[in-house]
Amino acid sequence: MITVSDLSLNLSGRTLYEDVNLKFTPGNCYGVIGANGAGKSTFLKLLEGKIEPTTGNISIDANERMSSLNQDHFAFEDFTVLDTVIQGHKELYQVMKEKDELYSKPDFSDEDGVKAAELESKFAELDGWNAEADASKLLQSLGIPEDMHQSKMSELPEAEKVKVLLA
Repeated sequence: MITVSDLSLNLSGRTLYEDVNLKFTPGNCYGVIGANGAGKSTFLKLLEGKIEPTTGNISIDANERMSSLNQDHFAFEDFTVLDTVIQGHKELYQVMKEKDELYSKPDFSDEDGVKAAELESKFAELDGWNAEADASKLLQSLGIPEDMHQSKMSELPEAEKVKVLLA
């Protein structure tokens, strides 16, 4: 569940939102509508924590995370379909990248070993061992067959890219 309490946002001396109180409950689908420039994207950035409100707070239940579909459908062209989906879990993907960089070092030190242990613990805590299987299952549920999961995003038709980005 996402709860917005007494939220206000002032940008450049202009009040965009004032005293906003909302509760997004599980099992429901929500849409944000409004005229261009009304602040829809800004509100989503607030929910994601990309910008801070002037007053109030936004709380997301433990073990939940907020994601959004990037409007740039070409931002992941050099990544595989599976990696693109896993990147939706930013913290997990960052841990995976750090682990890969660390293990590929030719001069792996004792300090690197300690850091690797910390990363492995975080990886397990984030259920990293199931990330690829979970991403694959999600992709298949959206009609992206398993034989496309190692394809580069640049190789997909636009309709398929959107499905991957939704995943």
